[in-house]
Amino acid sequence: MKTTHCALLVLASAMAFTAPSMAQQNTPSANPHVLDVRDMMKGITVSALVTAIDQKNRIVTIKGPEGNEFAVMVDPKVRNLAQVKAGDMVDITYIQSVALDFQKGDGIRMATQTVAADRAAVGQLPGGAAMKQTTMVSNIWAVDQAKGTVMVRGPFGHFTEVKLKDPAMLNGVKVGDQMKMTITQAIATSVVRKS
Repeated sequence: MKTTHCALLVLASAMAFTAPSMAQQNTPSANPHVLDVRDMMKGITVSALVTAIDQKNRIVTIKGPEGNEFAVMVDPKVRNLAQVKAGDMVDITYIQSVALDFQKGDGIRMATQTVAADRAAVGQLPGGAAMKQTTMVSNIWAVDQAKGTVMVRGPFGHFTEVKLKDPAMLNGVKVGDQMKMTITQAIATSVVRKS
C-alpha cells in the first residue's frame, strides 16, 4: 500500500465548498477529464478590509488586497457580528489537499463526504472554521507510469485520468487495483482589529 497524505488543520464557518467536478464519461475512450494532482496541497491567506456592514441583513462588504470589493452574506450561525465595524480587517485562510492511497485488489467503488465547522465563542470577535472532506474509491483501468497517469473508473461510473506529481507512486500499481482519493478543503476567517 502506498500513501501520500497531507495533514490539515480544520479551518472557517460561513463559506460553502464545492467538490471537484469530474466529467461524466461512460467509456474510457471518450476523452476523460484529466485531474492533475501534481500540487498535492495548496494554501492561501488574504487580508481584506471591511468597507461597509449591514447588521440587519447580515451583509458585510469587503475590499480584497487587489482592490476588488464584494459583499458577503454572513450565515446566522456566525456569532458576534455586531462587533464588526467598517475599517476592521478580516483574515481568510483557505487550504486544499489531496491524499492518494493505492490499494491492491478490486473492491467496491464508493464516495463519502464529511463536513465539520466551528465558530467563535460568545463575546469574542467573529470568526470560525469549516472543513469538507470528500473520499472517492475508484477502480484502476489503465496505468501509464512513463506519463505518471492512471485511468480510474469512479464511484458514479465516470472515467477520469489522474496525473501524479511523482510517477514513482505508480510502482507496483496494476489494472484491477483501486485508488482512494481524499480531497480536504478548509477555510478559516477571523476579524483582526487595527492597533
